[in-house]
Amino acid sequence: MSLENCAFYCISYNSPERKQTMIDRFAKLGLELQVHTGVQMDDPRLQYTTDIAAKRLSSCFYGHLDNILAFYNTGKSYGFFCEDDVLIHKDLAREIPTMITEFEFMNLDILLLGYMTCYPIEWWMRDYPLVYDGGPSVSYRYHRYGSEQWGVHLYMISRSYAETLLKTYRSDYAAKYSADPKKYAPNNPDWTISKLTTRRALRYPMLGLEDGKGNYDHAGQGEFHRNSHRANYREGEFL
Repeated sequence: MSLENCAFYCISYNSPERKQTMIDRFAKLGLELQVHTGVQMDDPRLQYTTDIAAKRLSSCFYGHLDNILAFYNTGKSYGFFCEDDVLIHKDLAREIPTMITEFEFMNLDILLLGYMTCYPIEWWMRDYPLVYDGGPSVSYRYHRYGSEQWGVHLYMISRSYAETLLKTYRSDYAAKYSADPKKYAPNNPDWTISKLTTRRALRYPMLGLEDGKGNYDHAGQGEFHRNSHRANYREGEFL
């Protein structure tokens, strides 16, 4: 399967340095990365609230959707999406053709390749049943994931799932959630993009790892992100 049928996207909110870092990481793998510089605070989709935290979350949410729309408009079959603080496995490009075959075999809509976990994922865990095991010759496995799985640091989706996402999460979605949070899922990629479908899986070990350098207003969230980085970083494997 040719990489020409794939497109690669990143969100980097007003950060030229991070933008260039991510472009360079993908370029080292021979991959062209398209970078969205962020949904700005004056965007019409964010004017349903004056709360800056809500606007930031909605900016992230619509940034992902803008990239998904850009992918859908290419006519290509597979889109890869990441955030701008993610280390990329040096074998990502080489693994993609096989991964596409396995993605189709598993009949997936979305495959998480970078996410948060502070422990190894095993087949016997309640929320992570095994989907596909390539046998002793490969070092990875595919697992389902439940509603408590967080992180969309690097993910792969099909063209058909992109269409479903775009039809479901329109420009007024954040406003509708704000007005009636009991009726709608939070306008957060962790609740929407990664969980709209049951045809979902993650790959473990992961191929995209948050760099662990982020600053978070909530101390517990910050520690969770740092612990996830420490638990999954493997020296010499990431760019």
